[in-house]
Amino acid sequence: MNREERSVALAILTLFVYASFLFYDTGAILFPFPLNELIVLIISIQFLIWNWHAKKSLLVILVTASIFNLISTQFFWSFFMTNEQMEVFVSGITLDILKIFFYIFISIGLGFYFLTSSSKYKLPFFGFTLSPILLTMFTSFSIFETISYILIALLGYKHKINYPIHLLWFLIGTLQLMKFCTLYL
Repeated sequence: MNREERSVALAILTLFVYASFLFYDTGAILFPFPLNELIVLIISIQFLIWNWHAKKSLLVILVTASIFNLISTQFFWSFFMTNEQMEVFVSGITLDILKIFFYIFISIGLGFYFLTSSSKYKLPFFGFTLSPILLTMFTSFSIFETISYILIALLGYKHKINYPIHLLWFLIGTLQLMKFCTLYL
């Protein structure tokens, strides 16, 4: 197991252990999903440092997308604002614009991920995995985004696309799946 695999496995296992303890205490499966964006940002920065020479442009785009994903959440801004300020801020358009920038950067990163690979199926893979992300952007059904991230990771693993970046997609997909399970199950 290399260092990228260890860091992704450690992040996922830590959340499973936390949820297991909560399940033991409360009887409900609760993952700490407000921390997902922060975990993805930390792991993507780690990947950027470790793979600086090989995958610099792709990882810079994914780190930028992770930053926009983090700052587009109410949880992040709740540390810096009072309740009254948060009400005004959330009712505005700022969080939506930041989320749009996240989707733009994640789409560009997805394009870099597939189109810089040597796979002969790179265009169909790109289109097939981008469409659920765009569906999520316009419909706000997070299950499409979760399916897309897991599909990206599986295609990357099976076809050896931009190794080890598929692990980052796997982490994002797993965290999205945990969030989905906490909110809807």
